Amino acid sequence: MGIKPLKNKIVPKTEICAATCNYARPNNAKACVKRLKDLGLTEIIVWNNKAKPISSATRNIVSATNIGSIGRYYIGLHTQRPYILIVDDDHMLTQAGLTALRTWATKYPAVVQCGAVFNPPFKRYFDRKVIKSHQVKAPRRVDLVLPYGGLLIPTDLCRRLLDHWAWKFKETVRPGFIATDLAVSCAILDLTGQHAVVVPSNGSGMTQLKDEAPHKALSHQKGARIEKTKILRWMINQGWKPLKIEKTH
Repeated sequence: MGIKPLKNKIVPKTEICAATCNYARPNNAKACVKRLKDLGLTEIIVWNNKAKPISSATRNIVSATNIGSIGRYYIGLHTQRPYILIVDDDHMLTQAGLTALRTWATKYPAVVQCGAVFNPPFKRYFDRKVIKSHQVKAPRRVDLVLPYGGLLIPTDLCRRLLDHWAWKFKETVRPGFIATDLAVSCAILDLTGQHAVVVPSNGSGMTQLKDEAPHKALSHQKGARIEKTKILRWMINQGWKPLKIEKTH
């Protein structure tokens, strides 16, 4: 049996700041903000990468350059709430998903609805098993956080992620390549001593939106598979330990 959360112990919605980015999917971003409001969240901050602000958000931060999805984490510097909910603009949370994150965030330092475990010998970024909230009965540790279903972490942890050594991976990839999830995952483990966990949802925890700008997706960057594999290998060489690495060392 899995560890059960304390009865009636849940992060109040009033203690959560929702954070998302807006770049090339303004309609998607608007839909996500509306859903977050409908779910009862009262602080929603949008990081706009060279994009027109979303008027329905609680607050907009406009970046003169496109710094990618790391902008969501910089929002941690602009809220006083103790928790930050990182979400993508191509998926929407459901009530079941938000409840799952709020419930288990009292037990673990980083909870997600979607993550992945890398397979040895760790020579390909996409040689991994993706795990989602509706597939698990108890929290499952993962190597990689995939925030499109939501990542709920303490705000102080979010701020500490920003200057972690993991971001030095940029020295190993081509100039201008944007990546976030591996560095965030590495930093979470290093700073907390615990892997992020995918938590069980009572039903579907997220719905996918039709991508209004698929050609702008970060996954379509030139050489994305090669560059992300470079990052994975670099992280491991720096001491980051995926869950299955002990079986191969």
